[in-house]
Amino acid sequence: MTKMKQAADNYIWDSLGSVEELGKVRMKAMSEFLSDFDTGRHQGRYVPASLPSLPFPDSGFHLALCSHYLFLYSDHVNEVAHLESMWELCRVASEVRVFPVISLDGTASKHLDSVVTALSAGGIEVSLQAVSYRFQKGATEMLVAKSV
Repeated sequence: MTKMKQAADNYIWDSLGSVEELGKVRMKAMSEFLSDFDTGRHQGRYVPASLPSLPFPDSGFHLALCSHYLFLYSDHVNEVAHLESMWELCRVASEVRVFPVISLDGTASKHLDSVVTALSAGGIEVSLQAVSYRFQKGATEMLVAKSV
């Protein structure tokens, strides 16, 4: 939350109001997750895995969502990892949605063009679609990749 305070001007606070309120929302979500974790893992609802290698069958899902990881951390996750992760998500789901497609600094991800080009060349239908959700300034689109 310290980094959020330092970068508070990069965000739109209409729905949350403040960094402190964001902290409360995140703590509540974490508490709810942790209270469900043991039961959910036992029931198979939580599967330990990480990109770029997922333990799921080809086309095992209709939709895969990736939120606040790929593209956002472009300075921490290199281009190869972005490409491998996107190919893997496309392998396990017929549609992949990634949000946001900007970096932490609010600029276009340096990996977006190469990912779009590679997926398109590999037969994946790729588009940028507007989203109504607003929190990080400049985060107005999601990447949608569909197997054709």
